[in-house]
Amino acid sequence: MNVRDLFWEASLSVLSHPGRSLVTVIGTILGATAFVASLGLGSTLNQQVSAAFDVRRATEVLVQPEDHDITGSWLDDGAIGRLNQLNGVVAAGRRISLGEQPMRRTIGSRRPPTGVPLIGADPAALRVMAPQLSAGRNFGEFHERHATPVVMLSATVARQLGIHRTGVAIFVADSAYTVVGIYSDVLRRPEAMSAAIVPYSVGSSLRLTAGGQPVKRDVLVETAPGAAQLIGRQAPLALRPEAPAELRVVAPPDPRTLRREIESSTTRSTLLISGVALLMGTVSIGNAATAGIAVRTGEIGLRRAVGARRRHVFGQLLLETTVLGGLGGAIGTLLGVLATSIVSVVNGWTPVIEIRSAAVACTISTVAGLLAGLVPAARAARVPPVQALQR
Repeated sequence: MNVRDLFWEASLSVLSHPGRSLVTVIGTILGATAFVASLGLGSTLNQQVSAAFDVRRATEVLVQPEDHDITGSWLDDGAIGRLNQLNGVVAAGRRISLGEQPMRRTIGSRRPPTGVPLIGADPAALRVMAPQLSAGRNFGEFHERHATPVVMLSATVARQLGIHRTGVAIFVADSAYTVVGIYSDVLRRPEAMSAAIVPYSVGSSLRLTAGGQPVKRDVLVETAPGAAQLIGRQAPLALRPEAPAELRVVAPPDPRTLRREIESSTTRSTLLISGVALLMGTVSIGNAATAGIAVRTGEIGLRRAVGARRRHVFGQLLLETTVLGGLGGAIGTLLGVLATSIVSVVNGWTPVIEIRSAAVACTISTVAGLLAGLVPAARAARVPPVQALQR
């Protein structure tokens, strides 16, 4: 028998007994499906982790003066305009921290006022902080230009003052301010969660900065993902080109170590699961091939009786398990890709499927079929023809 005859006989044997072939290959199909699906989902999860880190990493830059007594030219409109022109800046605005200010619901109340940290922010800085409103609205450019006495309260401060809705007045240092918004969370600058926010022009007024409270001015910058380090180097030059060393920049570093640890752990777990799945498929196809050969003992004896040699029997049976392994790998790969796509779509993820993993699954399944058929084929080739025919 030549190679062509071996392939023809193996194909006829596989196709003429579809039920037996399915039982033999089912383990390989499941193993290949688990291999491709686990690797695909692992790659998809790694992509989601990277995307989450990219969204959150280094998107905030804080610029502060080294000496709080320096002149305010670095905070004028021209300086902020130059900063906003930098490539990678999404929004940039001024902020002033006024320390704790006495606040109360009604003037002349016998209750002592509540000390609440007060922050002045222009609309751009407010966008960077991104308060999540539970009631009301953010103040805007009109309030900033006209120094309108309005205030936004965190939910914590609102409860302390007994405020449950907007449109009411509170008194800050005995001056009335209208509550325009109540926020329950902020995307950036968590110190705002226990503070009240007024327009920057209001916070800069002498009415609130008097009294010996510490006043700190800074610039908040929101950057595109990954641009914070670059903006951190350029911001002092844009704000104070004549003396950039007088400004200090705080830019969160990229958490690469944590990201790599998470991605590495995910990859190791998926590879372990994939390896176990393929091992189970190999054992399954070996057991099924052994059982199938036991049923075909009479057929094998007949082949030997009409002139087939041991190497012919061995080659045909080994080729059958190899073909079944490759076929199971192909079907399992398609099912694995389908499972990865369905899970990703259901969870709103972007599926990441590497062609290389699909090719590896088919190759490993074929090799698994080859290895699984070695022992059963060798045993079948050693069976004497007369003994095989008697069975």
